[in-house]
Amino acid sequence: MGAGYDNQKKYFEPSLSYAYFALINEILTGHMNDDKVLLKKWKWLNLRHFPQVVMTAGFIYNQTTDFDVMKQLKMKTILSDLRQIVKYWDGAIVMSWYYERMVFLLPINGLEPSDLKRDLILIAKKIIKLLQKDFSLQASIGIGNIYNKPSLLYRSFEEACQAQKSYLLMDSPIIFYEDLSSYHEDENVYPFSDESELLVQIKKGNIREALKALDKLNKKFQSKNPEDSWEIYQAFYLELLIMISRTLIFQGADSVLVSSRKIHFMEMLGKINTREDYVKWSCNMLTLFIGMVNKDKYGSLSECVRNSVIYLQNNFQKPVTLKEVADAVHVNPSYLSRTFKKEMGTSFSAYLTKLRLDNAKHYLENSQENIKCIAYESGFKNPSYFHTVFKNNTGISPTDFRNIMCDK
Repeated sequence: MGAGYDNQKKYFEPSLSYAYFALINEILTGHMNDDKVLLKKWKWLNLRHFPQVVMTAGFIYNQTTDFDVMKQLKMKTILSDLRQIVKYWDGAIVMSWYYERMVFLLPINGLEPSDLKRDLILIAKKIIKLLQKDFSLQASIGIGNIYNKPSLLYRSFEEACQAQKSYLLMDSPIIFYEDLSSYHEDENVYPFSDESELLVQIKKGNIREALKALDKLNKKFQSKNPEDSWEIYQAFYLELLIMISRTLIFQGADSVLVSSRKIHFMEMLGKINTREDYVKWSCNMLTLFIGMVNKDKYGSLSECVRNSVIYLQNNFQKPVTLKEVADAVHVNPSYLSRTFKKEMGTSFSAYLTKLRLDNAKHYLENSQENIKCIAYESGFKNPSYFHTVFKNNTGISPTDFRNIMCDK
């Protein structure tokens, strides 16, 4: 294959590139249903065994904004430790999933069902031990069913996510989806079918039917759980927020705006202590989020531009360069610059600046954080430069903007 192929290969080892992430994203969200094409792309990435089962890891906690920021930073540092845990598992893939979960994609490597389950439990225990050591919080693990067709792997991911949050029902922090069958039959505590209907209506963009499904979900959950079960309510509605925000990002909502709104709703959630307020909160959250979706937003973009947008939305807080993004999506920088401007209607640098300014505006409007900190956290190299760019784009200073928003 030559030196050219070796140069491309370096982008996929040892960490995930964003082109690689884009493929994983398509697989886990069920957006790729052609097995032959999927396997061809997988082979092009020089990956050996296609995964057949998905395991997810997360936390059982009452989230705060400060912890969420800390977790985002720390999650990146423990990826290498998690990869060490599964290094003997041939073909294993470990990745962070929008800072909400750690995801493990595993081929079964010819293991018999009993041996596979034993090894999965062994790995899960090691993962829990590592996560709890790093975060001092209780971790939970969900494990989906096995699927031999590549295009069906997303089902294992969905099952793993559903199993992971079912720690509310189970005594163990390690939950296999197949062990939830009795709960699916009578939905004794958790309303699985109503949750599935809610997701279907969200993906359709049908706000009226989505609100109906949410109403059923609220009623069934609250009827099965006493109001004094505060921790269960907080965990349930936090998971609902994460699930809906993630689904809408996949549907085309701006990930930066969704993430900032999610933090706002988390803060509100921490102050709720009545059933009625949980219902109001969830309805407001769903209505706002669905209104943010533009189904056709990225549909017409080429693959390299679409992946570049995803990359920028996840990395605008860093000193991102055109060459860095071009390398990540495997195109020439000058080609990306021309194509990006043609398809997005704005230059690469202007789009990056807009992401940073939008983030800064949100925190100026919704927090009392120091303006210098907001500048750095939004990706600007220094406060003076931030002040200049902000005033050039809005006509007023960051301080004046904050004062006007406060007055409103």
